[in-house]
Amino acid sequence: MVPQMGSPREIRKVGSLKEYETVFVLHPNLDESRVEEEVAGVKQTILSGSGEVVDIERWGRRKLAYSIQKVHEGIYTLIRFRSEAGVIGDLERRYRLREDVLRHLTVVAQGPPGSEIMRRREAEAAPQSAVTDDGPSGSRTDCEETVRPMAVSETAPEESDPPRPDEGPIHETV
Repeated sequence: MVPQMGSPREIRKVGSLKEYETVFVLHPNLDESRVEEEVAGVKQTILSGSGEVVDIERWGRRKLAYSIQKVHEGIYTLIRFRSEAGVIGDLERRYRLREDVLRHLTVVAQGPPGSEIMRRREAEAAPQSAVTDDGPSGSRTDCEETVRPMAVSETAPEESDPPRPDEGPIHETV
């Protein structure tokens, strides 16, 4: 049976883009051009499935938690993207066929949406301006640390003096 145009099932298919994150670890012996080729290949796989790449983070060379095929380091890359669920199968197949991919993981993104990530990055990249303070110290810049009193939610129990060794334990006799 063919779903009718405008049915709830059809509408859900049209707007079913989810945001995903994929992390893959490449063999550490790859040169920079090969790493770029692998990242571009993953990006092309996402785009060919009518997906949209939100962010690419190159984490670089890091030590593995355990050795894989007698390799102790890997080149990590995280790609955040929006796509339909069918693209995930294509990515998994690509990862399995590539000998240079040691490990990979693709999950539904749980953090802030990609647009929020991009706004944060732009804010971090913007130059910091000086902030003036009319307090007794005059002016200060953003890089100076502000000391604020820490709120205490619980009070510490009062400590009692420990018994002295010459007193010994206290015993009651009945």
